[in-house]
Amino acid sequence: MIEKQKDTLTLTIRDHLDVCLCIRIIKTKDYINKLYVIISVKIHNFWGKLYMAPVFIIHPYIVYKLFNNTHS
Repeated sequence: MIEKQKDTLTLTIRDHLDVCLCIRIIKTKDYINKLYVIISVKIHNFWGKLYMAPVFIIHPYIVYKLFNNTHS
């Protein structure tokens, strides 16, 4: 499922996992765009758990690296 609006894109995939990705751009008063990314995952069965096992392990390192690469 895809939902598009002027400043928002939402993608949803349903299988062994329900994955919802929402990307939104907000324009601030000082003309700087801010990007928001929200991801939600719901696990349904063994295959979903198996798929997510390595993700649970490596996810904190990926997020840490992404936040260290951001610039204000």
